[in-house]
Amino acid sequence: MWAPGLLVLAFLAVPAAQAGETGARLTLDEALLVAAERSPELRARRAEVDEARGRLLAARTYPYNPRIEVEAGRRSGGGAASTDRALRLSQAIELGGKRRRRSTAAGAELAAAEARLVRAGRRLTARVELAFATAVRARELRGIAELDAALAQDFLELSSKRLAAGAGTQLDLNLARATRGRAERRLAVARATELESRGLLAESVGLGPASLPEPAGEASPPRAETSALADLLAAASANRADLEAFRREREAAEARLRLARAERIPDLEVGFSYEREEGTDDVVGGGLAIDLPLFNRNRGAVAEADATRRRVAHEAAALELGVAGEVVAAWATLSAAASAEELLREQVLGSLEESLELLRRAFEAGKIGTTELLLFRRELVESRREYVETLTDAWLARVALDLAAGRVPPLELNTEATEE
Repeated sequence: MWAPGLLVLAFLAVPAAQAGETGARLTLDEALLVAAERSPELRARRAEVDEARGRLLAARTYPYNPRIEVEAGRRSGGGAASTDRALRLSQAIELGGKRRRRSTAAGAELAAAEARLVRAGRRLTARVELAFATAVRARELRGIAELDAALAQDFLELSSKRLAAGAGTQLDLNLARATRGRAERRLAVARATELESRGLLAESVGLGPASLPEPAGEASPPRAETSALADLLAAASANRADLEAFRREREAAEARLRLARAERIPDLEVGFSYEREEGTDDVVGGGLAIDLPLFNRNRGAVAEADATRRRVAHEAAALELGVAGEVVAAWATLSAAASAEELLREQVLGSLEESLELLRRAFEAGKIGTTELLLFRRELVESRREYVETLTDAWLARVALDLAAGRVPPLELNTEATEE
């Protein structure tokens, strides 16, 4: 699905202005590939993962290096002079399992960053598909509006001929003119909506505002949802990467709290010294040093870490409730849209052009009047327009449900792409 194609590579090579002028066509798979190549959001989340890896490396590294001190002094007095030398070596020893706790917290933060990257990839997939579906709908509605306007013009000409032949009335002609005016207005709105949707599609895949790619493909009838609502809720709880990110952040917050409490334990410093007094004695010694936690017992850091732990826990609970609501709403919308699509398909899928041509011939032959013609034409066109809307609603609801349940395949950033 994500393999580069020659068409996509050629599209990427087209400057933004040229792509907008030529109206380059993109399939959904090609749009997803372009988005994966250009998404700043995925690059930001990948950099966040790299940052977390750096913190994990730092957490696993022993924090204290050995310290060496060299001293020399000139001793004089009593008519004699000598040089004293001293060498001291010390090493701080971390106590309380601080490094282990730092590593645990950094590892959980890395897992949370990786989960956020997966979630960003899924959201990008859904965003591109939603924009693609919206652009397909706008294109189809524009086509219907063009046909409607052409037929309105045709019927206006027929009404004029009928009036000239004495078979029609001025009222019929005026009504046909008004109908043509409304059809042209709807066509202008449909064309503007299509351009807007193509601009949103360009934005979703990371192209410039001058690029207006045209979606290649059509909306397909919605597939039936075989999973029960309870199964979808369970899948969302297990598969949602943002929930996993919060779980990992909660682990990290708990580890940071344990670290803050452990940091109240002072570290130990072990030292070795060698001193030489010129012409006299050599002195070899050692010592221990430890800070006395008299004033700073790390109470502020402990309080902050505890508050962070509680905040993350509450945010995770709120997200879980929101996820359940998303799944239920998307499932209900998809069920309603799929049912409506099935009902409309049986009534609307006949050829719109053929039906309207039959109406035109009946009107030209005088079998129906202007009122009946306009009524039937409006019903046929509106039914087709409603079917396109319903079909797209089902498509959008399917994407929303898959995203809510964590079933959308995430887009993956091309690591070979040039980094800024």
